[in-house]
Amino acid sequence: MTHAKNSILAAAVLLGLAAAAEAQDIIRLKSGTEVKAKITAMTSQSITYAETGGKVTTVKAVDVTDVVLGEPPPSLAKADGALANGQYDKAINHYAPALEEISGKKARDLHKQFVHFKWAQALALKGSPNEALDMYRKLRNEGGDCWLRAQSFQRSLEIAKGKGGEAYEGILKEMKAEPEPVGSQAELELARIKYTAGEFDAARSGFEKVANNPASPFASDAKLFSIRCIRGLKKLDELESACKRILDDKTASSPALLQAAGAWMAEMQLKKFEKDKTKWRDILMMCVQAIALGPPAGKDEGEDYALALLTGAKCYVLLGTATDKDEAKEEYKTRAMGYYREVERGFSKSPLAEIAKKELVALGGGGGGGEAPKAPNK
Repeated sequence: MTHAKNSILAAAVLLGLAAAAEAQDIIRLKSGTEVKAKITAMTSQSITYAETGGKVTTVKAVDVTDVVLGEPPPSLAKADGALANGQYDKAINHYAPALEEISGKKARDLHKQFVHFKWAQALALKGSPNEALDMYRKLRNEGGDCWLRAQSFQRSLEIAKGKGGEAYEGILKEMKAEPEPVGSQAELELARIKYTAGEFDAARSGFEKVANNPASPFASDAKLFSIRCIRGLKKLDELESACKRILDDKTASSPALLQAAGAWMAEMQLKKFEKDKTKWRDILMMCVQAIALGPPAGKDEGEDYALALLTGAKCYVLLGTATDKDEAKEEYKTRAMGYYREVERGFSKSPLAEIAKKELVALGGGGGGGEAPKAPNK
């Protein structure tokens, strides 16, 4: 955990301490509203609270950003103070007494999940990942469908990812049976593990399960990776049909899916029609449209952007060979080099960067310079 993260955690804990000192609970909504009331029930899916006038309201978990319970057990307040100051051992020593105070009815049972959650936090910060994972699991086992259940899975994933292998997959398999969005998040990640291992058939099955789940917020990502599996399996006819469906109905697809479909379709079309110069400009326009969606933040999606650049550059090179005008030849070459340089610089860790580098050398532009290519004239 970096110093910056520790500072953020400390600030959050101190804010929680100030709020928890009040008798009322605080529910902060995504709308920006802060509700002060008495929480009567908390599950992973909703919170029910009673306001001063007796009105009872239930809000969905997805509409809540934060909850602070008032009147915490005395030992939990002490533990929070120690945790905020980075005194992890001192904080840990207060959590068991806090649970005893809850059992002795000195605080509401709702506080129990927060004791386990912060105890696990302190263990993780102390450098005891296995104990932290055990404590998060204890929270889930004893708290059932509690408010912090989904968050405990996310924190467990962060810890287990650092450990890798069986620990990470173990948490994901535990998550699969959870309600949305946790369940499909796990299904997606397990499928991605298979995809990374080159097990495209098995991965595709997992991706399609999520893609066909209308309740999953990960359906769009899953659809993209399902089609990646088709590409990995080299089922080109099926891939071409899938890309055509996506490009023919642009309003129904995410930008990442449109970019991938455009890049893949252009690559397939160029391989098919490399000798047919009447097709080159149309293929180039596919690349330009894919590139216009911009370089995405994700590494996997970035590969599609880079592929569109490479294929577009190849189209410019071909167009240059087909013209007798020296000025046009130079213009096409400049545009091609601009695309190749963007791949070489922006995706240096990708195998596509090495391809771009070789093509630059072949064009006589092994380094530096080059301007951003313009869209081709129609």
